[in-house]
Amino acid sequence: SLRCSRFDSTCCPWGRCWRVRPWCTTSTSPTSPSPAPHPPRPPRPAAESPTTRRGLQKSRAKTEIRDRARMASDGFVRVEAAWFTPSRLLLLFCLMSLLIYLDRGTMSSAAVSGNPGGDAPGSPPPSGLQGEFGISYYQYGWLQAAFMIGLLCGSPVFSALAKRANPFRLIAVGLGTWTVATMACATSPNYPSLFLARTLVGVGEASFCALAAPFIDDFAPRGKKATWLACFYLCIPLGVALGFMYGGVVGGAPRMGWRWAFALESAAMLPVVMFCASSAPIPMRGVGGASSSSSTMTEGAEGAEGADGAESDDDDDANGYGSEQNVSRRSRSRRLNRRSGVSSKTAAKEFLRDAAELSRHPIYVATVCGYVAYTAVIGVYAVWGPKAAYAVFSDDLRTPSRADLTLGLVTVVAGAGGTAIGGVAVDRLGDSVGNALRVCAVSGAAGFILLELAFASTAFPVFLAFFLLGETAAFVTQAPINAVVLWSVPPGAR
Repeated sequence: SLRCSRFDSTCCPWGRCWRVRPWCTTSTSPTSPSPAPHPPRPPRPAAESPTTRRGLQKSRAKTEIRDRARMASDGFVRVEAAWFTPSRLLLLFCLMSLLIYLDRGTMSSAAVSGNPGGDAPGSPPPSGLQGEFGISYYQYGWLQAAFMIGLLCGSPVFSALAKRANPFRLIAVGLGTWTVATMACATSPNYPSLFLARTLVGVGEASFCALAAPFIDDFAPRGKKATWLACFYLCIPLGVALGFMYGGVVGGAPRMGWRWAFALESAAMLPVVMFCASSAPIPMRGVGGASSSSSTMTEGAEGAEGADGAESDDDDDANGYGSEQNVSRRSRSRRLNRRSGVSSKTAAKEFLRDAAELSRHPIYVATVCGYVAYTAVIGVYAVWGPKAAYAVFSDDLRTPSRADLTLGLVTVVAGAGGTAIGGVAVDRLGDSVGNALRVCAVSGAAGFILLELAFASTAFPVFLAFFLLGETAAFVTQAPINAVVLWSVPPGAR
C-alpha cells in the first residue's frame, strides 16, 4: 500500500490504500525527489439537512461493516449470507447461548429436579423428576455427568469435522440434535431414557461450544475482541440464572411441571435451527471445507495470496496463456479432493496429531488446566446451588421456587457485571495474552477469598452479600480466560 505525504484517514479506514482518492495516488521515499504538488481536494458539498446526514452516516456504517467482514475472512472471497454483519452474527450466537444455558439452569432448578421424598417424619413430599422416577441424589448427579460425557465426546468430533465441512453448518446440525434431545427429555418414560437424552443434549451443544468463539474472534473489531467475547460469555451466567427462574416458574406451576420446561425450550430453539440451516454458510479463518489439514495452521494472509494467484491464473487462461499453471492448479485440486475423502482412521490420526501439536503450546496447556479447576467450582455452584441454599437456609427461603429465584437473581447480577468488567479490562489494558492472564489471576484470587467468607457465614444476608461479590469476581475470568485459549494457538487450531 502506498501512502502519500498528505495521507488522509478517509482514504482507507483499514490502514491500506484500497479506497483510492485523487490526492492519495503518489508515494514518496527518502531517495526520490519531491513530488509534484497534489491537486486540490474537491470542493465540499452544500450543507445537508440533518435527515440526509443521518441517512448517509447509516449507509456508510453499513458499508464499513460489510467491508470489515469481508476483510476479516482472510482468504475467503466474501460472506454470501445476505443477513450477515458481524454484530448480527454476535447477536445470533448470544441468542443460541442463552437458550443452551437456559437448559442447564432448568435442569438444576430445585422445582424441576425436585426431591425424592423420604419416610422420615417431616420429609417433604416427592416432587419434580426425582419424585416421578424415584431416583436418589446420586442418580440425579449422574444425569449431569451424562450431559458432560456427551459434551466431551462431541467437542473433538465437531472440531475435527470443521476441517472438511463448514463450521456454521455444523453448528446448525448440533443445535438440531440439541432440539430433538431436549424434546426427548420432556417425553422420557423412565430414568434410562432420560439419561440417554441428556447425553445427546451434551453432544448437540458440543458443536456450538467448540465453534462459536472462533467466529467471534474472526469478525470482532480490533481493540474490542475481548469486549465482544465478554458479551458472548455474558450469556452463560444469564442463561443459567434465567434457567433457575424459568424452571422454578414452569416446573412449580400446578398445570405444567418439569416436562413442560424441557418442551418449551426445545420449541424456542427450533426457529433458530431452521434459520441456520437455510442460511448461506459463514466462513471461518483457518478451517473449512476447502482447507486441508496442512493449511489449517497457516495465517489468513497466505490464503489471500493464494486467492490472488488463482485469479491471475484465470485471467491467463482467458487469454490463452498459462497452460502449465492451469495443469498445476488442477493437480492441486485433485489432491485436495482426495484429502477431503479420507477414512475415519486417518481422521482419528489427524486429530491425535493436532492434539499433540496443541500440547506443545505451554500457555494453552497451563490455561486449560486452570480452566478445568475453575469450571469444576462454577459447575458445583450451578448444579447444587439452589438445592444447597434451600437446604441450609430453608427458614429464610421457605420454598424451592424462591430459592431458584433468589440464586437466579444473584447470578444475573454477578454474571453480567463480572463478565463485562473482565472484557473491558482486557481491552483497556491491551489485547494481549499477558494482560488477559493478569486479569484472570487478580479476579481468581479475589473470588476465592470472598467465596470462602461467604461459606463461613451463618446469617443468610451476610452469605448473600459475600456470595454476590465472590461470584462477580469469579465471572470476571470468563472473557479473559477464553481469549487466552483463542490467542495462544494458531488460527486453525482454535
